[in-house]
Amino acid sequence: MPTETVHTVVIGAGQAGLCVSWFLQREGIEHTILERDTVASSWRRRWDSFTLVTPNALNRLPELPSGGDPDGFLARDQVIAYLERFAASFDPPLRTGVHVDAVAPHEPSGRFRVRTNQGELACRNVVVATGTFHRPWTPPVATRLPAGVRQLHSSDYRRPDDAPGAVLVVGSGQSGAQIADELRAAGRTVHLAVGSAPRLPRRYRGRDTMRWLFDLGVFDRTVETLDTPADRFAAHPHVSGRDGGATLDLRAFARDGVRLLGRLTAVDGDLLTFDDGLHDRLRAADAFAERTKRTIDARIDDAGIEAPPPSDADLARTDFEPDEPPNRLSLEAAGVRTVIWATGYRFDFSWVAFPVFDGFGYPVQRHGATDVPGLYFAGLHWGHRQRSALLCGVAEGAERIAGAIAAAGTPAEAA
Repeated sequence: MPTETVHTVVIGAGQAGLCVSWFLQREGIEHTILERDTVASSWRRRWDSFTLVTPNALNRLPELPSGGDPDGFLARDQVIAYLERFAASFDPPLRTGVHVDAVAPHEPSGRFRVRTNQGELACRNVVVATGTFHRPWTPPVATRLPAGVRQLHSSDYRRPDDAPGAVLVVGSGQSGAQIADELRAAGRTVHLAVGSAPRLPRRYRGRDTMRWLFDLGVFDRTVETLDTPADRFAAHPHVSGRDGGATLDLRAFARDGVRLLGRLTAVDGDLLTFDDGLHDRLRAADAFAERTKRTIDARIDDAGIEAPPPSDADLARTDFEPDEPPNRLSLEAAGVRTVIWATGYRFDFSWVAFPVFDGFGYPVQRHGATDVPGLYFAGLHWGHRQRSALLCGVAEGAERIAGAIAAAGTPAEAA
């Protein structure tokens, strides 16, 4: 099969890849998008009741706002429809069902060779727009659970019926807290192993907290402002967009019947061991929420913003103090028949055969551009700003990448 020549190859048809394509079309640059599945494939793997936690007012794909109530939240299928609508608005040169096996040097041209299940492409530029959350991750101790216990990663969970018996949810970030809340509301017995994720109030002083934080520039923070590169992978604060949006407070979970546990540390068949850090983590989550409120208060005062004073609901706190949790739990004695691992994802760029990665295996780039001319990464979590992978920020990085490709010119122009 002969090698096909294309000026620019974009890998991935999520929001990042589509935005890069939109700006490349605007620049008149020949390109193609290679997608293993279909448009918005990662969003299709979310559970049935999934919603965004950022309000509709912040959804800003090029020339196509998501619409709807500005303070509402898109559900899973609405996110998919939004991205499909965006793609239809400019008809990108998209090829689906194409799995990219490797991006390597193309010796004859000195540029790139993209090897796929449908042949090879030689190109001047490659934009890797596969995001960051590639492989669902479960800790090695998962292999030690009894065979009769059903195990699901959060990416495999769809609805409460998927989880028979009492359920242990491991992880209290966005996914874990939301899934635990859904299971509790469905009348299930839920045990939640709590990690270090903080929490946010859903609304404060008459406005969605995410909109306050956006205006405060929190989402504008660049990766250079982080104390350590490892902070890129810290757990997100838990909050919910379901049913119009809600605060998720683990103390309220405990008050309403969820059994909170410490962090899972060991598995010995039926017997699970947890650390004793639960109460410290609950206090840290409370402190994060209070600091956020104080930051918003200061912004309102300093800028003279007209905003209502804190309401009773804004000032209310759940003072419920759960009992000291056990350090050990027998799954059989607790009736736990399902464990849901809300333990996140791992990225994998091993198929990109260029030395552009740091000690974590994460791409080293600036505004998407690496030290290898023509190799770019779009839609990375904390790619440049905190919002780089989000619907409220992905277009910014995509525009810069397309602009850099345009500035480099075509092969004839660069000669």
